[in-house]
Amino acid sequence: MKSFFIEKNMPPLIKFIIALVLFISIKDFNSIDSFSKLAVALLELIIILELVRMLIEFLLSDENRIRMRLMIDSTIVFFIRDIMLIVNDTFDSKKIFAILGIIAILFAFRIFTVKYSPSFFEKEYTKKEIDE
Repeated sequence: MKSFFIEKNMPPLIKFIIALVLFISIKDFNSIDSFSKLAVALLELIIILELVRMLIEFLLSDENRIRMRLMIDSTIVFFIRDIMLIVNDTFDSKKIFAILGIIAILFAFRIFTVKYSPSFFEKEYTKKEIDE
């Protein structure tokens, strides 16, 4: 158990504890009475976890920039949560297909941001400088 709390594993644990405290402080657990509401609550926890991760990475990184990948990931989870809410309340197929289209576009953006990230261009630029 001591090996788990080494310096390498502490930041994810701290991020999770912060997200869990925020989630517990804003969520009313008495309203969760079905599996679908539990799934929505878990998606909300994942959204809060992604936002805390993004904020901590922004504050503690040397570059002080937010990674687009993290923003897109949290937005995708948010839209999946919205689909769950729409299905639970009223099944409106137009809204669901519109949100699924938005999610597909976000997945395309996510692939694009992973492939053409600034770190990729920095590596290519330094590789060219070394070759010259």
